[in-house]
Amino acid sequence: MELQNTVKEALNALYHHPDDAVRMQADRWLQDFQRTIDAWQVVADNLLHDASSNIETLIFCSQTLRSKVQRDFEELPLEAFRPLRVSLITLLKSFYKGPPKVRTQISLAVAAFSVHVQAEDWGNGGIVGWIREEINSHPEYLPSFLELLQVLPEEVLNYKIAVRPDRRRAFENELASGMEIALNVLSSCLNINEIAEQVLEAFASWLRLRHRIPADILASHPLVLRAFSNLNSDVSSEASVNVISELIHCTTVRGSDVSSQMPLIQLIVPRIMSLKAHLRDPSKDEEDVKAVARLLADMGDAYVELIATGSDESVLIVQALLEVTSHPEFDIASMTFNFWHSLQVLLIEKKYYVDYDSEASIEMERSRRLHVFRLSYESLVSLVSTKVEYPQDYNDLSREDQKDFKQMRHAVADVLIDAALVLGGDDTLKFLFMKLVEAVDNSKQQNHNDWRPAEAALYSIRAISDYVSPVEGEVMPQIMSLLPKLPYQPQLLQT
Repeated sequence: MELQNTVKEALNALYHHPDDAVRMQADRWLQDFQRTIDAWQVVADNLLHDASSNIETLIFCSQTLRSKVQRDFEELPLEAFRPLRVSLITLLKSFYKGPPKVRTQISLAVAAFSVHVQAEDWGNGGIVGWIREEINSHPEYLPSFLELLQVLPEEVLNYKIAVRPDRRRAFENELASGMEIALNVLSSCLNINEIAEQVLEAFASWLRLRHRIPADILASHPLVLRAFSNLNSDVSSEASVNVISELIHCTTVRGSDVSSQMPLIQLIVPRIMSLKAHLRDPSKDEEDVKAVARLLADMGDAYVELIATGSDESVLIVQALLEVTSHPEFDIASMTFNFWHSLQVLLIEKKYYVDYDSEASIEMERSRRLHVFRLSYESLVSLVSTKVEYPQDYNDLSREDQKDFKQMRHAVADVLIDAALVLGGDDTLKFLFMKLVEAVDNSKQQNHNDWRPAEAALYSIRAISDYVSPVEGEVMPQIMSLLPKLPYQPQLLQT
């Protein structure tokens, strides 16, 4: 009892004492306490079960319990396992109404406990079967059981849990064996609108296990259909976006045959493509646009090998990705940058043409694909070269924002290099030279010395300069003749 009171007093000092030194001392004491074996009994058996504990005490104790189960489980004697399990289950049920932070920590503690102990300790169906039985017997505790169901797969790769590799692998296999039960439980909860988002988040969590469910089953699964349905009515539904993103990754698991994944791919691609209009819909807010952009970018990254074949469908997807790249917000536009690099590599490097049996056929197919995507990469150069333009208020930006801007320019430079490798350095140079001429002419016509567009064009030219032929003699002399006509400005001179 004395130790419990000391914990409460230390927490009160930590959060409410006006003296910084006292708060620091309380914090150090609490951290030391968390590492003691006495912490097990104080938090698991006493304070968390004490109705008089305030929110600060509950949060601290639930975090401590979660940490102890994850890291210090082996310091407990064998006879303590069962009482701890009873205590954890009691707490899981006690906090089904929240507070949410406490319930989450308790759920993580139960999940960590299940990693440590054998599946048989939960009955024939392991912990997943136990959750199903508990929901059937005590549906009032559904919020807690649903959160536990969500965090279980996430704990497979949580290396804060001090468990041997063979036990971690066994736990993953136990969850894989219980996946059908888990998805059935989640499906049965879909008719409860209040928890639909949580159900889909849990589904996304289980999909991350990458234990392959046949694509034809997933394509017609009620959880999948609900995710797409929700997305049509609310494109910013984070849970639905997470589910569909995970579905995309499920179709590209290493070792899987693409043809076997086609039922799911054929569901995913048209549904995501149908969202493209949201990118230019002024009624959609930035979160809606980000959600669509993320799905398009995920689709591009996942299916880049299929896209690189240059089919008519591929071109439509690439055009949609260009729309994402054109977005004025760099955080959105840059979602596609990895795709443009991956596509460039697949188009250029001959090792990706292994299905063709001669040099002549490889070159013919390579030329065909480069021709298919040429216009797309020309558009890409036009779109990204303007993004490196200095903002008008650059000098007023914080040092951190200026650093971010420079990093953004480096990222754009990499994309320009990808384009130069596809288009050829000399042709890319010609295109960027026209941008420079246009910037200089506009500056003269408007009778002002706005140096920023010209600097952006020069920066882009410099980015791809290593890919220009050493004997190029048409454009470079013209660029050199333009330089004296540019305004005297430090950033421009530096470029």
